[in-house]
Amino acid sequence: MAKPILSTITPTAYRALLSRANGINRVVPIDATWVMPNVPRTPAKEFLEVERIPNAAFFDLDKYCGDSPYPHMLPTQSTFNEALNDLGLKSTDSIVVYDTEGNFSSPRAAWTFSLFGHRQVYLLDNYLNYKKSSFPLDTTKIDSFKTPLSSEATSNTAIPESEFKTRYNQQVIEYEELLDLVKSNQLAKDYLVLDARALGRFTGEADEPRAGLSSGHIPGAKCLPFPKVLDANKQYKSKQEILQVIAHDLNIDLSNDAWKERYPKGIIVMCGTGVTAVILRFALTSILGLDVPVRVYDGSWTEWAQRAPKEFIVKSNG
Repeated sequence: MAKPILSTITPTAYRALLSRANGINRVVPIDATWVMPNVPRTPAKEFLEVERIPNAAFFDLDKYCGDSPYPHMLPTQSTFNEALNDLGLKSTDSIVVYDTEGNFSSPRAAWTFSLFGHRQVYLLDNYLNYKKSSFPLDTTKIDSFKTPLSSEATSNTAIPESEFKTRYNQQVIEYEELLDLVKSNQLAKDYLVLDARALGRFTGEADEPRAGLSSGHIPGAKCLPFPKVLDANKQYKSKQEILQVIAHDLNIDLSNDAWKERYPKGIIVMCGTGVTAVILRFALTSILGLDVPVRVYDGSWTEWAQRAPKEFIVKSNG
């Protein structure tokens, strides 16, 4: 069996991939646009009424998620399979995930598909470049989030639960484990923890966008705002540029293996609700090609700020 794919793809490379597609080996674009609660946009309505890449489906992060008091947590396997059925997707499809912001919510959605066992997942880098290249867009009004591509049969059987649990434990960290690491003063000894939020939210000097939620950060975390790994067009910077950003801002050289001695268990990424953290994860795994565990704290700051003891909410540039 071929090695699973989870990588970025340029608009030109996407068009080339599409040219090789057929009824059996489909290539399906997926619009996974999501915006912050304080942004006056309705991505689902825009998908139906404004524009989309031809034959796209729309994946709603707030619909296909876990039953949790915290926003768009990872779905259960049954909920994810519901999404596949609703959107007309097959587990054998090559999917190309994008968002109309450029690179904002699509990394989270692409990673989610991969985590649940989808074997051919690409992140379009990016939609803004796709439009600038004058590649095709569908501007007709539609009434379905499902891909219009025909399919004679579906093949969306979930991966075995044991396999999913292994993948989940390798790629996700939950509150309880993180709290134990903080309480034992072990977190910063084991992991490089990167927070993708803006510096003011990290230090506690700026408010969180969610009313009533304290800002600040987890003890031992380092601030690497996600725009730092993107260029002005919201495309990923080059490998060398990202290495330079991390070396300059964090004084960490990821260009060789020496840093692994300082953080022997790998990297944890987080943000406000687990969405933009995955922008960093793609930068580390797909662009830099790091061969270490990069785990996502799914609940991220929204969960931590509501559950952690006050002494573990740090308000400084630590």
